[in-house]
Amino acid sequence: MTANDSERTRQQSPIDYGTLMQRRIRRVLLISSSYDAYTLEEDGRIDVQINREYIELNLSNPPSFRRVSSSVEALEVLRDDPDFDLVISMFNVGELDVFHSSKKIKQLRPDIPVVLLLNFSRDLYRRLEREDASGIDYIFYWHGNADLILTIIKLIEDRMNADSDILGAGVQSILLVEDSIKYYSTYLPTIYKLVLQQSKEFLKEALNEQQQMLRKRARPKILLATNYTEAVGLYEKYKKHLLGVISDVGFVIHKGDPSSSEKLDAGIDLCRLIKADNPQMPFLLQSSQESMRATAESLGVGFIAKYSKTLLLELSDYISEEFTFGDFVFKDLATGEVIGRAKDLRDMQHLVMEIPEDVLLYHASRNRLSKWMYSRGLFSLAGAMRAVRNSHFATTLEMREFIADAIRRYRILQGHGVVARFDRDTYNRYIWFARIGDGSLGGKGRGLAFMNSMLQKHRFYDRYEGVKVQLPRTVVIATDYFDEFIRDNGLQYVINADVTDEEILSEFVSSRLPETLVDDLRAYIRHAARPLAVRSSSKLEDSHYQPFAGIYSTYMIPLTDNEDQTLRLLGKAIKSVYASVYFASSRAYILASGNLLSEEKMGIVIQEVCGSEDGGYYFPTVSGVARSLNYYPIGDEKPEDGIVNLAFGLGKLIVDGGLT
Repeated sequence: MTANDSERTRQQSPIDYGTLMQRRIRRVLLISSSYDAYTLEEDGRIDVQINREYIELNLSNPPSFRRVSSSVEALEVLRDDPDFDLVISMFNVGELDVFHSSKKIKQLRPDIPVVLLLNFSRDLYRRLEREDASGIDYIFYWHGNADLILTIIKLIEDRMNADSDILGAGVQSILLVEDSIKYYSTYLPTIYKLVLQQSKEFLKEALNEQQQMLRKRARPKILLATNYTEAVGLYEKYKKHLLGVISDVGFVIHKGDPSSSEKLDAGIDLCRLIKADNPQMPFLLQSSQESMRATAESLGVGFIAKYSKTLLLELSDYISEEFTFGDFVFKDLATGEVIGRAKDLRDMQHLVMEIPEDVLLYHASRNRLSKWMYSRGLFSLAGAMRAVRNSHFATTLEMREFIADAIRRYRILQGHGVVARFDRDTYNRYIWFARIGDGSLGGKGRGLAFMNSMLQKHRFYDRYEGVKVQLPRTVVIATDYFDEFIRDNGLQYVINADVTDEEILSEFVSSRLPETLVDDLRAYIRHAARPLAVRSSSKLEDSHYQPFAGIYSTYMIPLTDNEDQTLRLLGKAIKSVYASVYFASSRAYILASGNLLSEEKMGIVIQEVCGSEDGGYYFPTVSGVARSLNYYPIGDEKPEDGIVNLAFGLGKLIVDGGLT
């Protein structure tokens, strides 16, 4: 790998997931009989399902449904209210049939999608052949399953956002080529369920609830083509971002062609065209003719029979395996034995250094590593993996180190700038700032979190060669644990009691921390590498115009070889900081600043102490106080230049007014 390649990888920017899925279906006009409407609104609970999905996506204004009982009424509504985004019509909708009403709707609103739902019937199918359906965008068979409505909304939203999200951001896609209304009405809900299951997999890489909600928008999109010309056009447009293709064998060449003109091997032609362009593109053929299995095998592609009793299960297995959904499974190329399974980036980082050379080269040469990452929404990392070709490296070891280092860098950058939710099962050394609990971070924790986000936003971490600008590794215990500690140990009396600081401290230290907090702290210290500073982070601390610096206690504890001893020291330090809220000096300051003692809540900031060990002693590196205004400029100095007081070791020398 050249120096330029490494530099280009280093400078890749993470995707802004908030820019994805900007165009949404907000309002749906449903044209149906009262019975069909009841099936959707009551039995299907469509509103509940859609509301739940939108809440999980952190989006406001989920789609609302308005029902009318006839096509004539629908046209009147659309004339009066132009804000509908989608029209869904059942087949029997009054005196003006759906074929004529859809064209009138398009005259009123050329941009609005119109979807026809009908019950499967050979008579209806033959009528569809005779009618002009040019005003209808999609036709689906309705089986009373509300999942189909969700699928329709997702399919249309995918089409609306395809160019910006796929071409602009690198979101992946799946191309389904099928002209049978019956089969794509069955396939699409199944594929969407698999896609949503996959989204749960890549949400494991997210560090907090906000990241999870935003990254759901990065799920792969599904593109539906119902004829050969449309399929080729979609492939050519989005081929750089395709996970794979699922295609029928026989279908028509152009939109609107009668089924009698169906080309019986159009899917074979499409397969050969795509395989000639990209031999590694996964391609699944489906046919009602079992004889086509041999043709699929000769082309080196997958095959499923449409009339198979296990059709949907086979489809699910193929997508999971070939589109790299779920875990990445490394197999011995000769025996097929599983030799490694990567559930997440951490597993992948370790496995690429351990798997046999031929297995690594097999997956790297076929872009399977990058495809796995793309399918999980890890776009910037997947882009780096596309550069992995054995011809770019002098040795396989160099390739292994490049992949592992790219993953390591991504995990580090992902951990910077966010406040991760602490999870004792997934916490690791790449998570730089985490919170335990759901309450406030407190003033100091909030300020540190802001600094952490600014460092990430302006890319200070790796901006300067040989220098890493970052906060010490930090965990904040939110204020809700302080409330729980006070309540569970019956310490409310301390607020008004006339007792000494020593008595308060003794009472607090002898009390018990919540068990869930103790379990989280035990998991945390297993990843700690340096002595720990246990610092106060009260709600009032670092308030504007009310500085609380030096009011509350800070404790330093060493890391010992005995985990239980370190945990005991850490717990004692936390309880001691809690106690300092009620010390005499703290009470006096809170009252003097016009605040109420009962309103004060204490969070805890735990940070690794930056420094070095020598001769059994640990020496903190440097401390400082920075001021944006210098009130005592000397010579050519200007007040707005600010001033910093620095000293080796801890900051006591600075606060005490020593020589700095």
